[in-house]
Amino acid sequence: MSTSDSPLFTATDDDAPRRGLPFVERNAVTAIVRDPHVHRYLILRWNTVDWHTFVTGGIEDGQTPEQAARAEVRQETGYKNLRLVANLPPYQAKFYHTPKRVNRHAHFRSFLFELENSLRDPIAPEEAALHEGIWLNDIAIQACPLNEGHRFLYEHIISNSL
Repeated sequence: MSTSDSPLFTATDDDAPRRGLPFVERNAVTAIVRDPHVHRYLILRWNTVDWHTFVTGGIEDGQTPEQAARAEVRQETGYKNLRLVANLPPYQAKFYHTPKRVNRHAHFRSFLFELENSLRDPIAPEEAALHEGIWLNDIAIQACPLNEGHRFLYEHIISNSL
């Protein structure tokens, strides 16, 4: 499935697209990281906005989507030893990206990774200022205010026993 015929989620809350602003198109990734030893998922709790997300980011020139996902996990959390478990369904999202102050139309490629071990590199202070990584189990994920795209991916993982 290409991202052009994938589900489209449009934010309707505080992150709803702003009228009068054009959309900035972006090829992006969502990386879901699971610790298989305790069956918990890595969530970013943002400090600057009321967001709880899986790891996300843009695909840079020359990167494959998987390379971009691994790079985002390392940059935002420091975790560096990941095993790819599954390619997840693509999706699209339209929302107002508050930290960047743009309407975003993102075309997401998504991945489920498991930690091979807990080795981490230090993260840059500017990344640490944006969000904190927290580990949540399935019950806590159900109560977590994930956006629709991330909820779609999580439900796919659960329903397919990945």
